[in-house]
Amino acid sequence: MRVPLWLLLCAFPLAAFGRDCVPSDELWSKPRNAASVLADPAVRECVLPFLNNAQAKLTLRHAPDEEAQLRAADLRWWLIALGLEADRIALTEDPKATEPLVLELTEPK
Repeated sequence: MRVPLWLLLCAFPLAAFGRDCVPSDELWSKPRNAASVLADPAVRECVLPFLNNAQAKLTLRHAPDEEAQLRAADLRWWLIALGLEADRIALTEDPKATEPLVLELTEPK
C-alpha cells in the first residue's frame, strides 16, 4: 500500500521559510529507504513547507568534495522518487560550505 508523501509528513510541525536544514550524519550511515529519508528531522523540516507552497524552491547546497556531491545527488533522487517536483529542487556547490550538505528552502519574492 502506498501512502502519499504529504500524509506521512502531516504529523510533523512546519518550519519557517528561508531556514537552512542540515541532514544528520545518521542518514548516510546506513542504506536509505523512503522511511529513513523522511525520518530525518532536517529533511522533514524543509520538505513540509515545500509541499505546502507550490512556489517554494529547495536548493541542496553541498561542499565541493565528492562525498558531499554524492550525498546531495542521492538525497535529490530520493526526494524526486517520493513525489517532489524535480524542477523545484536544485543542486548547488558551495565552495565555502561548513557542512557537507544543507537544504535551503526559499519562496519567491
